[in-house]
Order: sequence, then structure tokens, then C-alpha cells
Amino acid sequence: MTEQAQVPAQKKRNWGVKIILILVALLVAVAACFILRAILPRWWSDVIAGQIRRDLGASVLVGMFYGFVFTFIPLLVAWQATRKSVTWPWKIAIVLVAVAIATPNLLTAGIVFGSTESAHAGQRTLSVDAGFFTTWTAVSAIAALLIFIAVTVLWALWRRRGKQMKVLKQAENERLKAAKVAEQESRDASPNTRDASPNT
Repeated sequence: MTEQAQVPAQKKRNWGVKIILILVALLVAVAACFILRAILPRWWSDVIAGQIRRDLGASVLVGMFYGFVFTFIPLLVAWQATRKSVTWPWKIAIVLVAVAIATPNLLTAGIVFGSTESAHAGQRTLSVDAGFFTTWTAVSAIAALLIFIAVTVLWALWRRRGKQMKVLKQAENERLKAAKVAEQESRDASPNTRDASPNT
């Protein structure tokens, strides 16, 4: 009886420890989120301002680079998760990698659409030191999205055409084989008919 009583008690302790760990992890995640929201917009705006240095031409080029590259490549990476041969744990990992690659654009979006004091400070920094950066980042991100959609549609059409050609070739091969078999059978049958005709 004492052993049976100890087992439920240990299970309760294990559940209690798990619940405490989950609560601690949630608190840490929430605290990290608030800290990052307070730090990252200011830091990222300072990084971009340091790269551009109030040069409008550099602002356009840097914005186009970040907007296009860090939209198109994450979409290509995330697209790999749609393959049937990829299992679910790997699908999740691929999506997380894609999100990590898109971090520069996510940081820029956090500044543009953010409502925190840090985001407003980042907006002021970018508007003064990197005038056209956010505009051309958005334009290039949309262009990357449109190009990605065009590439995926063309790829799907190409694969569909390839499958249709494969089916047509297979049907043609089967027809040729059937014709050869029929021709061989007619050749094999023709001597027998010749041998049988004098007897009749």
C-alpha cells in the first residue's frame, strides 16, 4: 500500500515541477519580449543610419537590398516545407529558419508599425538619417513577393507539363509495344495458315 501511495505522490510532484517550469518559461519569454521591444527598434535604426549616413542614394540602394533579399530568400526557404518528402518536425524547422532569415525586414516593420517609445525613436532616426529606406524596403519586398509568386506559378506549370509529357511518352511506348506484339503474333500465325491450306 505504501508503494502505491508513493507513486501518485511522485506523479503529483512531477506535474507540479512541470507547471512551475512552464510558468517560469512564460515569464522569461514575456520579459524578453518587452526587453527586445524596448531595445531592438532603437538598435536597428542606429545600424541602418550608420550604413546610410544621410546619403539618399545609399538609402534607396540599401532599402532595395534589404527589402528584396530578405523577402525573396525566406520565401524560397519556406517553400521547401511544402514538399511531401519533408516530415513535420523538419517543416517547422524550415519555417523557423525562414523567419530568422527575414529578421531584418521584420525589424524594419516593427519600427514602421510599432507603437512603443522605442519604435517612435527608431522612426525619427530613420526619417532623419535614412530618408527613403523604409519606402524602398517596402517596394522591394512587394517586388520580391510578386517575383516569388511568378516563379512558383511557372514552376508548377513546368512540373505539370513534365508530368503530362511523361504520361504521353508512357502511353506512346505502350502503344508501340502493343503494335510490336500484334505484328509478332501475326508473323507467327502466318506460317501455320500456309501449312494448313494444302491439307484442306
